[in-house]
Amino acid sequence: MKMRLIGLCSLLLILAACSGQAASSKENQLDALTEDYPAVQTELEKLPEEFRGEVTVPDRETIPLSVSSVKATADTKFEPNGFDVYYAEDEKRLNVMVKDQKGMNATLEETNQELDHEINGMYSEAEDGHMLTLMWITQNENALYKLIGLTPSGKEAAFTKEEMVQIANSIIQQRQ
Repeated sequence: MKMRLIGLCSLLLILAACSGQAASSKENQLDALTEDYPAVQTELEKLPEEFRGEVTVPDRETIPLSVSSVKATADTKFEPNGFDVYYAEDEKRLNVMVKDQKGMNATLEETNQELDHEINGMYSEAEDGHMLTLMWITQNENALYKLIGLTPSGKEAAFTKEEMVQIANSIIQQRQ
């Protein structure tokens, strides 16, 4: 009897943990980021409202850094508008760039990385794995996303291809 009770409790805990993960993958991480970093909200408000709705940031749990600072920049001087978020741990950086593509019929010339929800992206590495780039166009074709993981030369690379894909998928899942 005691073993059945322990087994049942364990099963319930596992199910609760799994359901909590599914819920958080769709949670709007931009709201949490702007709450923790009000300067991000200030930059976001510079964008036209219709483009603001295209901006999504990764789940911070997918970023393999101990993030010590976050900065954002809205690019509204030229068309298309853009929004950049920079996550930093010392000299290691993750840049999340979003460019407005609405009405541009944008496509990537070449794709080599399959992402969630049948989205194809372009992945590349430079500087002996110290600069990883992954970009894709959203399903609605309204935004181009570009992730850049940077690690200074001479230091152990902070990002792997798999981690970059996981970061991208956390953005894509929120947009569904």
